[in-house]
Amino acid sequence: MRMRISFLPLVTILLALAVGEIAAVSAFGDKRMTIEDALAIKQIGAPQFSPDGKRIAYTISEWDKKENRRISHIWLVSADGGPTARLTNGDKGESSPQWSPDGSRIAFLADRDKGAQVWIIHVDGGEAEKLTSEENNVQSFRWSPDGKSVAFVTRNTPKDKAEREKRKKDKFDTIVVDSDFSFSHLWTINVETKEKKRLTDGDFSVSGQQWSPDGSSIAFVMSKSGAQESSYIDISEDRNTDIYIVSAGGGAPRQLTNNLGPDSNPQWSPDGKWIAYTSNPEPKSWAAKTDVLLIPAAGGATRNLTKDFFESAGFGLAWAPDGRSLYFSSGAGMYAHIYSVPAEGGKAAKITRENRNYGGFDVAGSAAEPKITYTVNDSMTPDDIWVAPLKQMDQAKKVTWVNPEIKDFALGETSVIRWKGPDDFDIEGLLVKPIGYEEGKRYPLILQIHGGPYGRFSDTFNSRAQVWAANGYAVLMPNPRGSTGYGVKFTTANVGDWGGKDFKDIMAGVDAVVAKGVADPGKLVVMGGSYGGFMTFWTVTQTDRFKAAIGHAGISDWYSFHGQSDIPGLMEYGFVGQPWTSAETYRKWSPMTYVDRVKTPIIITHGERDLRVPIAQAEQYYRALKKRGVEVIFLRYPREGHGIQEPNHQIDLFERQLAWFDSHLGIKRERPAETKAAATTGGAK
Repeated sequence: MRMRISFLPLVTILLALAVGEIAAVSAFGDKRMTIEDALAIKQIGAPQFSPDGKRIAYTISEWDKKENRRISHIWLVSADGGPTARLTNGDKGESSPQWSPDGSRIAFLADRDKGAQVWIIHVDGGEAEKLTSEENNVQSFRWSPDGKSVAFVTRNTPKDKAEREKRKKDKFDTIVVDSDFSFSHLWTINVETKEKKRLTDGDFSVSGQQWSPDGSSIAFVMSKSGAQESSYIDISEDRNTDIYIVSAGGGAPRQLTNNLGPDSNPQWSPDGKWIAYTSNPEPKSWAAKTDVLLIPAAGGATRNLTKDFFESAGFGLAWAPDGRSLYFSSGAGMYAHIYSVPAEGGKAAKITRENRNYGGFDVAGSAAEPKITYTVNDSMTPDDIWVAPLKQMDQAKKVTWVNPEIKDFALGETSVIRWKGPDDFDIEGLLVKPIGYEEGKRYPLILQIHGGPYGRFSDTFNSRAQVWAANGYAVLMPNPRGSTGYGVKFTTANVGDWGGKDFKDIMAGVDAVVAKGVADPGKLVVMGGSYGGFMTFWTVTQTDRFKAAIGHAGISDWYSFHGQSDIPGLMEYGFVGQPWTSAETYRKWSPMTYVDRVKTPIIITHGERDLRVPIAQAEQYYRALKKRGVEVIFLRYPREGHGIQEPNHQIDLFERQLAWFDSHLGIKRERPAETKAAATTGGAK
């Protein structure tokens, strides 16, 4: 996801090498990054211009050590640069800042007394005023163009709530699966009087609401998905969403699109005549290309603006102020760029340059002088906010410096490397070299495998990889077939073959790093999470060349996983059928089928509240390995879902991971006293 404008502040030097690699030079200070340092890095996001384009609101998320969580607040900065100012300071933080149309106030979401609600604060400071008081969390909101109302979405309170509560109290609280759904619906609220009006009702959920420029209508995305009144969340795998329009005064919604796949992210043109949106025509394909389409707001034929674009498009979709073009971001190999495409049709053009990762963006200004603000990072610098005139992108200016302490750290050299997989496929990966790397000396290598499979590694600032580099490890992060950012043909090349040629792509990458003289072939370890956890489980059934492994939230048995996960359709697509029609394929690519081959010492980690990959997948793999006498440790993390979020859990996990790899590679190092217990508990030595 990464312009040789004035974009290289101090050190980001990208050298194109004759061998086809791109290397970022190690620089800065001599301090080595720890897991605590990585957690202390602030995360910036959600840049949004004020209506006059003179200021930017954004969020900064940082580690709250005392409360063991990350917390975000809203900040302001001039679009010309200068001092920054924190606007909010609630104990639980704030998110989703939105300027009022007159630029005098900012609305945001915060949980200050009754779940996430909409609050409003004057930009000059003072106490925030609570706008909504819903029984359930407000999921999203939008100011009306005149600033008098806010449209928001919240989940229904069941009509028989009292009866349900009585049943729970009396212990007659049986849950009928796939029944008694509640849905999320659209409301408006008057900012001054707080008078509410419900705009939608029925067995569907609303999201992505957007006011028309004249304030008369609201476009939204309709989904048939709902939630049960229990800890079990059913998303119904609704991949047939459509865009509707409802009058701001109420009435029956009007269906605008009827595509069989997902339609989402509606954006009105400045003149209100068109709606741009993203669309995927294939409801059963989890890797199909997403395009930017236009449709008349009154209804009619659609126009596909990105049908010839090489990748999926439409992330961060925004109109130019003059309504003549649209902007979107998309992955491009190891990087992410912002593109423009004419509304009348034509070729999409990349407006950002150099190998960097451009993230969230906002477009504002007049038709004559439009400008853009965005976040951007690379392998050596975390995200910050930049501003540029859209017609003179080479005049981009950095307006925040959120993590100045990065200059104090020594950072491992990060390179994009390339090799050939089966069928002569071109494969890319990231190689992070250990700090103090010496040419001709071989180092222990961590093979890290990404999730998905329709995900990817990007050449972004990766603090966790830098912690490994600080501890003397090289890290290889490959993008095998099935990864995104390389076109639909590449992404779909592993359908029906999960663990087949994508595994060979990965192993060819390990061979390439060994051949370069970087990796010690006798000191290889492997790790990954989600699909990467599956691939870790799979890898140790296929080869003994790794000295140790760590698999997080991994799938061990695709057949049982189909009935346990909240996304069974992903398997039906990936294995071209359901378990009872494609049983041989499901079994063929399941690590449990070959668990009797495993000899590699492994740590299995899992969140106890994971609904994406339920913990039973870890339990059965652990039980089988334990019965066979394989060296295995199983770490269960309370309260955690698919990823490990609590900072203290992240610290604990990393210390155990480091001790595990060190011990199986014969690496001895002195550890701080407070981490020794965590690092060795459970037989990690």
